[in-house]
Amino acid sequence: MSLIGRILKWIGTLTVLLVLLLIYVVLTFDDKLPERMVLEVDFRREIVEHTGDHPLALLRGSQRLDLREQLLTISRAGSDDRVVGLIGRIGSQRMSLAHVQELADVIRLFRESGKPCVAFAETIGGMTPANGSYLLSTAFDKIRLQPSGSVGLVGLSVEHPFLRGTLDSLGIQPVFGQREDYKLAPNMYTETAFTDRHREATLALLGDQFDQLVSGIADGRGVETDIVRAWIEEGPYMAKEALAAGLVDVLSYVDEAHGSFAVEHPDAERVKLSAYAREETSDSGSRIALIYGVGTIVSGPSRYGPVDESQTAGSDTVLEAFDKASADPDVRAILFRVDSPGGSYVASDAIWRATRLAQEKGIPVVVSMGSAAASGGYLVSSHADRVVAQPGTITGSIGVWAGKFVTSEFWSRLGISWDSVSIGSQARLSSSLADFSSEERKRFDEQLDRVYEAFVEQVAAGREMSAGQVQASARGRVWTGRQAQAQGLVDDLGGYATALDATRALLGLDAGADLSLVVYPKPKDLAERILQGDWESLSAELEPGIQQHLFGRLSSLRELLGGPAAWTPWLDGIRH
Repeated sequence: MSLIGRILKWIGTLTVLLVLLLIYVVLTFDDKLPERMVLEVDFRREIVEHTGDHPLALLRGSQRLDLREQLLTISRAGSDDRVVGLIGRIGSQRMSLAHVQELADVIRLFRESGKPCVAFAETIGGMTPANGSYLLSTAFDKIRLQPSGSVGLVGLSVEHPFLRGTLDSLGIQPVFGQREDYKLAPNMYTETAFTDRHREATLALLGDQFDQLVSGIADGRGVETDIVRAWIEEGPYMAKEALAAGLVDVLSYVDEAHGSFAVEHPDAERVKLSAYAREETSDSGSRIALIYGVGTIVSGPSRYGPVDESQTAGSDTVLEAFDKASADPDVRAILFRVDSPGGSYVASDAIWRATRLAQEKGIPVVVSMGSAAASGGYLVSSHADRVVAQPGTITGSIGVWAGKFVTSEFWSRLGISWDSVSIGSQARLSSSLADFSSEERKRFDEQLDRVYEAFVEQVAAGREMSAGQVQASARGRVWTGRQAQAQGLVDDLGGYATALDATRALLGLDAGADLSLVVYPKPKDLAERILQGDWESLSAELEPGIQQHLFGRLSSLRELLGGPAAWTPWLDGIRH
């Protein structure tokens, strides 16, 4: 790059940083909180586990809290005499069952304070399934629905794409292997419909999540599960139908929902949860390091994509966090929050090793699973001193798959011919121009066997089970957290609060003893990084983030067609 080009690049980067800094200062300016307030929390946007300190995370809005911030803030508000009530804005946002369960738990905790707690929705789905949003609303004392709204309580479904027909029409041959018969991710490429195993596993997972949905709604609304099942069979509901059936309590507009608090507290002001969360609080008690493993597990640093809010859990970043936490003499335990569908086996193995090294230094490690901790996400959790998952967490998937797409016929149809020169009998093992030879297939299968056997052995050692016991729960099978606990893969059911209780027990502390939860590595806000002159890393983070939307999809397609595949299990989103 020419000198002028480098200067222009730095000027551009500096300009972007200064603009972001200005936005940051404006959005984080603290107003004094009123003496009496009703907190309002908005659940109409996607729940975010964690974004770290990536500069472009500002584009999602500094007034948006991640899941842990929401949980801690609502919990704190329950014991704050200035807070006289809570209103939750519910919409049609698709949510994972595990996240809904964790939020519902803290809302019920807030209700124990005796303060009014109201859910308001203009609409909850309607013709669009919004089971998770409705389940969350049932955690509140009262549900208010706009008269023109509706409730999309309709049950769960999975719609799975199968690409084999498209690949065949293009002349692309999928060549995959998996260990073992329930490692179903390759089916998207190799099949045209559900296989018997695929349908069996999907129905088992869906069935348990459905049972949890039904029981959760029944508990929230104070009715029998048979009534909830009947509600689901007769949905969706228009507002008056929902009121008549008992799904909601009041039909009203948002101003009337706000006004309902003014009857008892006319002096209370409405405050967004994000504004309340910015108030300084002091932590005390034993220091617990909080480390995040969020997103697809990859080698290298963790990445955050500001456009689609995608995340990766990079082994370099997670290992650095474990190293710093383990080296801090004030850290008494590590809480490892895992929300990942898996990814690279070698990166997962490296993170697994970091958990073991921390334990060898006498530091207990507790895993708290979010919406998913499957495949590599389960591997990194397997040796924790205590593993905690929500009943609806997607976990397990102890298995491996890999393969490649053979594209020689595809290129031939385009009139493109390839030739090659190679030295070494296995040099073309991963080539996308030819299927495996018999010797290559043998080597490929041996690698899959070794990885799978190592995975099973690691889980067996961590969970203090025999390889045979793990094998019964493995074979690539995916479980809910509740099913995984029955299989011996999970210790306790719950979220952050349950994981912290487990941490106290491991440290020999009294129940309810104060803990100081500190994120490692310590995130730096944008102002701090700019003032410290952190230009190199800021530029490195900004460049791929800005380019992501333009080139990310094209790059993914190129990687798909141009080389071997060994990715995370394809877990189709259950329509909540």
